Amino acid sequence: MQQLDQSSYQKINGSFRKRLIYHAGIDCGFCVELNYMINAMLYCLAKGYRFQLYSEDANFGTGKGWTEYFEPFCEEVHETFHHKYNLHRPPTWRRVIKNVTKTRSLSFVFWKLKFLLKSLMGHWLAYRAYGEYVRLSQDVVSDPDMHYHILALGFDGSYYEAYTMLANMVWRPQPDVKRQIAETIGSLSLPCVYSGVQIRGGDKAKEARLISGKQIIEALHPADGECIFALADNYIKLEKVRSEFPKLRIVSLCQPEDQGYFHQTFSYSEPQEKKAAITRLIVSVDLLLHAKKFAGSITTAPSVFIMKLRYAEPTVVAVDCSKDTLESVLTLPIDSRAAISAERIRSV
Repeated sequence: MQQLDQSSYQKINGSFRKRLIYHAGIDCGFCVELNYMINAMLYCLAKGYRFQLYSEDANFGTGKGWTEYFEPFCEEVHETFHHKYNLHRPPTWRRVIKNVTKTRSLSFVFWKLKFLLKSLMGHWLAYRAYGEYVRLSQDVVSDPDMHYHILALGFDGSYYEAYTMLANMVWRPQPDVKRQIAETIGSLSLPCVYSGVQIRGGDKAKEARLISGKQIIEALHPADGECIFALADNYIKLEKVRSEFPKLRIVSLCQPEDQGYFHQTFSYSEPQEKKAAITRLIVSVDLLLHAKKFAGSITTAPSVFIMKLRYAEPTVVAVDCSKDTLESVLTLPIDSRAAISAERIRSV
């Protein structure tokens, strides 16, 4: 796999005349926002746009944005209009009409029209601020079927190869986060070789069927005495799976007070509470990226991020998707992944 360091990326990125300003941390969970950002970076490289970032209002931060947790990799802008007018790309008119037919309500049409007006305002404010036409987050179009030929990088490969190259480049935790990763490994007495899983609870049940920890652990086919690191958000679920597998050593950063991740509740958390939770998530994802084996679900964002980077590894599995279709499924919207997940779980 081709490697890309930040200085090389910055040199190439800075050589493009046209630019796109991406707004990170708008309204989704951290790993969803991370996935969107990497797709936007890939879009810019393929189209020859200079990628710039606006993240100081990121819902995963406390005022500093991306650099609160990771090393900077591009120029950041600070104009406040991005908060309201630099938005995620909305569903296509085709999907909007499909929702109208399904719900028999025009609310989706009015929402789409409102978005288009805000998008026009965003582009006008950007032109006024920078004196040139600037593309925004809503202009990004992701194409997972595209073959990427990026002359400036000497890169010629698939979406997944390009995505992994960029993901590895931006995943550079700040020194204090690195220190917490090392301290976590020490405090949990993690061996050099361990397995990993994600067990999701909380508000994920609103958009997908929750999968039990038992099903996820069984997908690893673990041997007695094996150490498994679990990214979990519900302590009761974690304790249940520990009782179901007494011969395994299941460790986690999940705390007794954790009752499931609810994004809306998290969004209104106190700044230091939010920072602690995101740091803990980043530490957990980093540990899972280095686990020898990993099992998760195609409906949960941290698992999807990990599997997109490691989909080709035979020891990385989705409990709710066959290995031969995983590559095509990971890039689908959540409603499609949820349907595939539910069907797969029913059939096993």
